[in-house]
Amino acid sequence: QPNNTLYLSNIDWSIKKPVLRRALFTLFSRHGKVLEVIALRKNGLRGQAWVIFENVAAATAALQLNQGFDFFGKCLAISYAREKSDRISKMDGTYKPKAKRVKLQAADVNRSLDEVKKIKEEALAATAITTTIGEQDTEAKSAEDLPAVPPPPPPPTETTTPPSNILFAQDIPPECTEVMLTMLFRQYPGFKEVRVPRQGLSFVEYENEAQATVALKAMNGFKLTQHDSLQLTYGKV
Repeated sequence: QPNNTLYLSNIDWSIKKPVLRRALFTLFSRHGKVLEVIALRKNGLRGQAWVIFENVAAATAALQLNQGFDFFGKCLAISYAREKSDRISKMDGTYKPKAKRVKLQAADVNRSLDEVKKIKEEALAATAITTTIGEQDTEAKSAEDLPAVPPPPPPPTETTTPPSNILFAQDIPPECTEVMLTMLFRQYPGFKEVRVPRQGLSFVEYENEAQATVALKAMNGFKLTQHDSLQLTYGKV
């Protein structure tokens, strides 16, 4: 059932949580406003994460375009979460406290035995999911704040550097690693590699000038963090 929350699995659980959450935020915010990224390292939950979008359309686009994405060396497995998150329920006015939900389910006790059995199974599943997501929400809020959701990127700035198949980026924040840059630019055809000669600078190479131009127009001005945006120009060949 399509909803705002995506469930991600097959993630390398050795990735540190702050790096994982920031990388997922960067990857999925391309498709729409991300409200929250939940990632835990508890036993039984390693290698899993949840991404909550503001609307279903953005979640659907992210699911379709990132299914099987090579994320830190492993292919992402993505599906819709089994239940609407409490955060979304509170936004659309359908939220009910856990105790009230159980009470409403118990009111159907006069139904047939088959129906009662089905209701109990659904109640147990819902309680387990709600408890897990509630724990994740608490831990995620106590962790470092996610970067502000990026507004639409401004139009690319004009540059006097002759067009080439290499893009140059500077003033890149330390938390934006080579792996994150690779994830951002590899979505465009012709991508070859990202080179980081020193902190704050990087070169992105494509097979030809036309492919580099497509990436420049799409990514110039992209918000990497709350205060830092990609500033792209053509690099010298």
